[in-house]
Order: sequence, then C-alpha cells, then structure tokens
Amino acid sequence: MITKTYFTVEQKTFNSPKGMGVWGWSKRSKETTDRAEAQRLLAEAAEYQANWIAQQLSESTDQANIDHLLKIQKNTEFRIVEEEKTFTHASYYGYSDVHAYEIVKIVSDKTIEVRKMDTEHDISHLKQYAGGFFGHVADQRNQKVTYASNPNAEVIRIRRKKNNPEEWGHAGLRFGLTQEPYAFYDYNF
Repeated sequence: MITKTYFTVEQKTFNSPKGMGVWGWSKRSKETTDRAEAQRLLAEAAEYQANWIAQQLSESTDQANIDHLLKIQKNTEFRIVEEEKTFTHASYYGYSDVHAYEIVKIVSDKTIEVRKMDTEHDISHLKQYAGGFFGHVADQRNQKVTYASNPNAEVIRIRRKKNNPEEWGHAGLRFGLTQEPYAFYDYNF
C-alpha cells in the first residue's frame, strides 16, 4: 500500500453544487501533492476573485446588483482541503484497454512490485448492435468486472516517472496507481 496526501483548493460560493442561491464549497483547483503549490493556487484564486468583484463593482450601476456583489465579497472564503489516499492497486493502460494489477511489495518511494490480477468482463446486461468488426456494445463503460488475485502471475517492478510523479512505467508500459482494482476491455475497438 502507498499512502499519499493530496491538497485541493476550495471556494465557498453562492451557487454551490447543493443548489442555486445556496452557499457551499466548490473545488477550485486540481489535486496536488505539494502543500506549497496548493497555497500558491489559493492565493491566485483569492486574487482573481477580488479583482473580478472589484471590476464588477466599478461597472455596476444597479443598487441590487451592487448589494449582491458586496454580499459575495463579504462571504467568499477559500480553504485548502487535505485528503489522504491509500493506493493498493495499479492499472496498466494499453491503448483503449486497462489491465488490473495488485501491489505486492514497496521497494522504495520510486519503485514498487506489482502482479497482474485475473479478471472476467461481463457485458451480458448491455445492449449489443450489429456493426463494426464484430458488433457494437452500447454503454460499455458499465461492464461488470470481477477481480481475483493470482499468486502465480509474474511480478514486475514499476518505477515512478520523473516528469510526472502520478505515472509509473515498466519497459515502455504506462501504469497509474488506484485505490481499488480497475480493468476495462474495449469491445468496440
């Protein structure tokens, strides 16, 4: 298992995911593993919001609009949310298919050993149409997949990439860490 801490900037907004006219928190940035970068993103978001409100206030002549902007200015907040994620699996991304692997051993913070899992893909509940090479499967992202550990599978070492610490590789293959097993078979390829 590999545990990583991610930071995200959130903004308290008037029209939130909870509904129109409701105050709530919305994500304002992508996830990052660097707290200093999250603080920089928070400062940028706060500055952008302050500049936008100042511009709107300078252009507005309607008192109701001005009052609304002042309410937003008074109540808008930003925060950094910290979330710990534990990765127990890896996925190998090969063209449009994804293969599930389980983490067997952590060698270092840059190297781990993984083993391919046995998977069974079920599309019997999905609509299938004539067309393409052998047919077309509608809504294939909803395929059912069952996973099983295979202690006899080959163990390989994957290493964290220098230019993108979220990606891992082995002999030109591209991997990503996941919190649960994930596999996908592209029936429409």
